[in-house]
Amino acid sequence: MSESLPEITVVAAIIRDRRDRLCLSRRPEHKHQGGLWEFPGGKVEEGEPLEQALARELDEELGMQGARSRPFMTVRHRYPDLHVTLHFREVTAYTGEPHGREGQPVEWVPLQELSSRQFPAANQPVVTGLKLPRQLVIPPEGLSHQDVLAGIDRLDPASQGLYLRQWSQSEALPELAARCRERGVRFWIRDDAHLATREHAFGLHLTALDARGPCASGPSPRKAGKAGRQDPRAQEKALQNFQGILSASCHNEQEIAQAVEWGAQMATLSPVHATPTHPDARPLGWDRFQALVEGKPLVFYALGGVTPDDLDTALHHGAFGLAGIRAFW
Repeated sequence: MSESLPEITVVAAIIRDRRDRLCLSRRPEHKHQGGLWEFPGGKVEEGEPLEQALARELDEELGMQGARSRPFMTVRHRYPDLHVTLHFREVTAYTGEPHGREGQPVEWVPLQELSSRQFPAANQPVVTGLKLPRQLVIPPEGLSHQDVLAGIDRLDPASQGLYLRQWSQSEALPELAARCRERGVRFWIRDDAHLATREHAFGLHLTALDARGPCASGPSPRKAGKAGRQDPRAQEKALQNFQGILSASCHNEQEIAQAVEWGAQMATLSPVHATPTHPDARPLGWDRFQALVEGKPLVFYALGGVTPDDLDTALHHGAFGLAGIRAFW
């Protein structure tokens, strides 16, 4: 029988300055994952509340006093020699100027430069999550494109993104995409990397993932028009050229593994609860949701029967955000 690996619980800080830069520190070479950049923090002592633990660590490491914080994301990761649960928290207030009290390098790094830094594997979903909204809103079926335009105007660009699921092959797509860009709303296109690139979409959401690759057969012509006749090799090349966030629609462990293999950075995982639109789909429930996402290098959105009020529960079970239709529209 193999020896069980040690387990630790860590709390880490998302700290922004007035220029929206992020505070990073570099791990000492002699420590686990030494030499890599990280979000500052440290081990949680037994029985210690997370906010209190982070305030203590930031005082000890960076000379920040009285740090207040709120949950940002929880990541459970399995290294070859260690199991770690990382509670990332967003710092909302503190006093003092962060500096390396233990001699470690500390830098303020713009968000767009994070991808140039090397992080521990457990930090990667957080690097992605910092670019994403908490809600992925899906327009209900049966709307006119004027209804969708009005809905885009009601969205909060800071916290809500838009998945143009039913509109990705519509003649109205250019107008809808232009309105999103005008208002700063991050939007996702369904399945077609060519369209996503052409419309400068923030994200491309794959719904036909299988062992041969994303959209290997392409969507059906009835649903996707020209995309249904697309050469899979051309689609793969377009995917390689796409510069935005790549996401995938997942329902089980196999699809999550395929999403990771094909380089997805985020995924919707559904259904969490039973939904009227998919009455035959077996709901995952929050415990199964957590078991599926644990240790996966993706940012997960909980989808299916959830409402905006479920965010705290979703965060506790390993999700970053929520996706939905009527409860969010």
